[in-house]
Amino acid sequence: MDKTILAKSSPRETLMEHTENCLSVFGSIKNNFPYLSELSAEKDFYRNLFFAVYLHDIGKTASGFQNQLMEGERWNYRHEILSASFVSVLSDLDKYHKKAIALAVITHHRTISELRLKYATTDPVGQERYFGHLQELEVNLDYINNFLSKMPEYYAVYVENEDIAVEKIPSINSLVDAYQLAVRWYRNVIDDEEFTSIHSQYGIFLRGMLMICDHLASGGNTEILTQLNNLQDYINIPSYREFQKKSQNTKGNVLLSAPTGSGKTEASLLWTEGNINCGSRIFYVLPYTASINAMYKRLIERYGISDDNVGILHGKASYFIYKMMMERDYDAKEAEDFARHSTELSKKLYRPIKILTPFQILKVFFGVKGWESMVSEMAGGVFIFDEIHVYEPHTTALILKSIERLVALDANIMFMSATFPDFLKRKIKEIMNVTELSLSENNEDENRLLNHPRHRVVKLEGEIVEYLSYIQNYLNKGKRVLVVCNTVRRAQGIYRELRNYCKNSKLLHGRFILRDRERIESELVKTQLLVGTQAVEVSLDIDFDILFTEPAPIDAMVQRFGRVNRKGLKGIVPVYIFTKGSEKDRYFYNHERIIKTLEVLEDEKELTEKNVVEMVNQVYGDGYSEEEDGEFTLAWDNFDFIISSLYPFDESEQEEEFWELIKSIEVVPIKFEGEYIKKKESKRYFEAIKYIANISFGQGAQLRSTARMNYRKDGKYWTVDTRYDDDLGLLIDEQEIGIGVID
Repeated sequence: MDKTILAKSSPRETLMEHTENCLSVFGSIKNNFPYLSELSAEKDFYRNLFFAVYLHDIGKTASGFQNQLMEGERWNYRHEILSASFVSVLSDLDKYHKKAIALAVITHHRTISELRLKYATTDPVGQERYFGHLQELEVNLDYINNFLSKMPEYYAVYVENEDIAVEKIPSINSLVDAYQLAVRWYRNVIDDEEFTSIHSQYGIFLRGMLMICDHLASGGNTEILTQLNNLQDYINIPSYREFQKKSQNTKGNVLLSAPTGSGKTEASLLWTEGNINCGSRIFYVLPYTASINAMYKRLIERYGISDDNVGILHGKASYFIYKMMMERDYDAKEAEDFARHSTELSKKLYRPIKILTPFQILKVFFGVKGWESMVSEMAGGVFIFDEIHVYEPHTTALILKSIERLVALDANIMFMSATFPDFLKRKIKEIMNVTELSLSENNEDENRLLNHPRHRVVKLEGEIVEYLSYIQNYLNKGKRVLVVCNTVRRAQGIYRELRNYCKNSKLLHGRFILRDRERIESELVKTQLLVGTQAVEVSLDIDFDILFTEPAPIDAMVQRFGRVNRKGLKGIVPVYIFTKGSEKDRYFYNHERIIKTLEVLEDEKELTEKNVVEMVNQVYGDGYSEEEDGEFTLAWDNFDFIISSLYPFDESEQEEEFWELIKSIEVVPIKFEGEYIKKKESKRYFEAIKYIANISFGQGAQLRSTARMNYRKDGKYWTVDTRYDDDLGLLIDEQEIGIGVID
């Protein structure tokens, strides 16, 4: 091929070079995911994917596209529409498989709906545009035929060593209109409800894997990382506990109940190694961003797994990686470039281990853009769901419905929790076969874990505001005191009352800008008094002497208990529970569940892992309340409809419903708007993020109703006129600018 035909100009890459790189990715996928052929119900799946990969960019040989790359002249057409026309040269294939390959190629950048708006050849204008641009291929016909003649050589390398027939093109006009051949047929089948495998797994995997090959190769990665072998070699502990051995030897889905700190993570890694299918991926699913970041560090620093093998997926993943690189003495530009590249790779089929929130999985089954790639990666994967019981009924229903779908894709699932309500176990068992594992009292070590008390309940009648002098007394004795409130407003008020009674105090909740939250969390080791909200329940490495807490449901209380005397080295310490919270608590918690929690947490009762689990089942004995059960059922049925309406090659009509699950809004307090703009203008985006705080949708609506929250269209961000204090965070009721307190 003497003539230079480019696939892209920056960096400069020829069409042949790009195709070879894509085929290299294809080869590594084929080696790591051989089971996709069976799952797709298409024995020649990889044969057909090869053809899609080889042909996906051949439309770039059009003179208009080449002029766009070399001269900067706008072409205003889609190369993939022309590329898909080349399925006509695959003379060994029947029409059905040509349609599948054409659909994958024609949609590898845009969905059917996007193409239909401007490029449909079913109307005269679209047809005229198509045939006009098709003629642009004629000038490079010799190159095209030479390119196609090499296909059998690559087929022998990447698929199998057999002859395949590839027709020479006598004239460009001999090519088939792929839109008419495939897209029109595909939509008609959906309208007639006569579905084929192309409308299901086969189509999903074909488009998904083609997009992965193209995206990875375009990013300079010519293969995916293979699965880690011998994960047990990374577990540096003298010997395994009995329940860890059971996990290692259990095949299939598992439900593991084990105390915090007993070695659940090690158990999950041991189970994972026994359930990996060839190169299948590991997905470690955690409920909170802080939990994900902590697990990422743990896998790298404690277990010694290379950070190239582990990726994280959540809203601020790029920032977290950036921060880590800065801590390793990268300069800001290097850290930013590394963070962006690392996060992009984590979104693709590259790393063998991903740590993510369940919302990253829900995103797939809501049909958010590119969902086929993620489904393809998840097929046959192993999933560890840690602390699945923390979600409210609506989200729990969505997660379980997604898991049901994953199981149908041959995924293996492990659920882990220290406090697993029996009613949730029953719901899990309704959708899948699962082996239940737990600690045994017959084993001396596990008996000690189950029955060794660390905490003693002390009930205080009334509200926290009535017992401030009681808390002050412990501070005067030098004790490290944790106070947990149910609302930010209450926490701010209590902190103001107590902070002067000790040398080092901190307040922690969800309404700090990122800069201050990081500062506060970094100083908790030397803090004598910590006043916080539910934020203290999540993955903080803290260990206080005494706890004072407002009443909450039993599972939240257990998390709070775990922040004092974590290792049990302080004997049996008191956890003080107030019997009344604030009036605002009803917006966060089920009142009847709090009453039941207070009933089972008897005064002077010593708490062990065993009786805590018993108390959880007492509180949740009847499962969800009638209202909660209604929420669960409605979400389950609606999501079932959404998933069943999801077809490959096209966008979902329900994608917007996913974004409605995100219940918070990122805002810039007006006090920091100048700094935020300055950082963005100097392109220091990760530094700009430090000035962002989160508020709920409800708070946002309230602020907008009083014109105290505004959207900056030019910078695409929200700003709030709310007073901000470095130690107190956002004070929603007070203005930064204006007359002060708002009623």
